[in-house]
Amino acid sequence: MYEQEFLVFVALGDSLTVGFQSPGPMAPNGSETPYTQWLENMVREKLRGMGRNVNAFIINAGVNGDTTDGMSWRFAQEVAAERPNFVIVWAGLNDLFAGRRPPEVFERIAELYERCHDIDASPIGCTLTPVEEPEHVNEDIVALNRLIMGYCLEEGIPLVDLYGATTDASGRLRRELSNDGAHLTTEGYRLVAEIIYQDAVEDILVSLQENREQDWDAKPL
Repeated sequence: MYEQEFLVFVALGDSLTVGFQSPGPMAPNGSETPYTQWLENMVREKLRGMGRNVNAFIINAGVNGDTTDGMSWRFAQEVAAERPNFVIVWAGLNDLFAGRRPPEVFERIAELYERCHDIDASPIGCTLTPVEEPEHVNEDIVALNRLIMGYCLEEGIPLVDLYGATTDASGRLRRELSNDGAHLTTEGYRLVAEIIYQDAVEDILVSLQENREQDWDAKPL
């Protein structure tokens, strides 16, 4: 057996990271089904299967209605304070709804990536999921996603393509994944967990297995 290690992810984002679902017949006050609950289970199951004595945590730092400004403002307290190894950054939709242009929003997302590096954590970039309407917001989402993808490719940042997994042929959010045109259903959030795992987290865990003596800068909670 190996000495106990810790592997800490922080999920930084808005209501989509919270897992918010709009009120409905079965939940008149709304509900929350964060993708992080499934992702954490996937990570722990994989680590057990590899025989690694690693205590893995995925800390949800989502806030309903948050923008990239809010994420930057609370970064020190809600991200850096957790001493994460990795930070999943899923941000920008509320900025676009507020009328900010994609290049401006991207600059703020890139700053969040740099804040991760500043605390010796590795960022994981995520493209935005589409919405049902208005169309101009979807156009902005596509433009912002291109900037995110190009930057992550250039900087070697792991990239998760949530857009490709949730868009329909018309470029809108798949109706079966949402009950309000923007937030996701339980199955939608479960899909997000699966895509984040497949596109980024699984490779991280495989790397951990291939480099058993690597110093992961273990940071106990």
